[in-house]
Amino acid sequence: MAILLVNDPLPHLSFQKFAPDQRLTDWVQCYWKIGSTTTQTAQLFTEKLYPDAGASLTINFSNATPVITFAFNRQTQATTFSNQDYLVSIRFAPTGAYHLLGITLHELAEENYLLGEDFTPSWYHSLIACVEQMQSSPLTSQLYLLEQWLLSQAISNQLVKSNTIKVIKQLIQLNNSTSYVGKQLGLTRRTLERRLKKEAGVSPAQLQQFYRLKAARTLLADSQTPITDIALQCGYYDHAHFCHAFHNFTFETPLQYRKRKTPKV
Repeated sequence: MAILLVNDPLPHLSFQKFAPDQRLTDWVQCYWKIGSTTTQTAQLFTEKLYPDAGASLTINFSNATPVITFAFNRQTQATTFSNQDYLVSIRFAPTGAYHLLGITLHELAEENYLLGEDFTPSWYHSLIACVEQMQSSPLTSQLYLLEQWLLSQAISNQLVKSNTIKVIKQLIQLNNSTSYVGKQLGLTRRTLERRLKKEAGVSPAQLQQFYRLKAARTLLADSQTPITDIALQCGYYDHAHFCHAFHNFTFETPLQYRKRKTPKV
């Protein structure tokens, strides 16, 4: 059963995040839900979605006919949500969509794909059957049904832990270089880059950038650590290099991000 991890860090959207079954943790980061069944005055909210080499399969139950989309982004995107939406989503770990769903991510553009129209994968009809069951169910049952569908995908694909997962775990250690990781795992740099691109849709440099900046965002939001110290802790040469990379990625400075994320007393 999915376990609640975070309850309402975005209270205006009734956001909740849930941990997956342990059998899926190599391929699934979490499930998340936005929206509630209570009636609210319609409002729109824009949130930044930061890439981390994961992908999302999202089911929108807001209308009579659910809409299923798949998205994989390599750049930060500002996305608008309504507080009247009701969305349930799978957030895949890097390589998860490739291994569970057979989706080759590096071939995808930066957009949301509508399943059944933009593309119809081999597992589409089994997912539709799952979604039809989910439609009249409470959230706990929806997550159970979705997870059972994922487990059936894992079984049908005879999934075992990929060596690429070991590569990713090594690369996201903030001070590990691509050459060091390749040497530790007995892979040439070219083999490592090719495998990561195929299974995760990103280069080693992109993956490391995502996780360095993810660590930086956490430190900025949850601590008073000086920005110069954060830069060094996250593998940047100096304050200026870090600020340039952070702004290019998030479209705001580290100080602006900290002020936006720090609760006002």
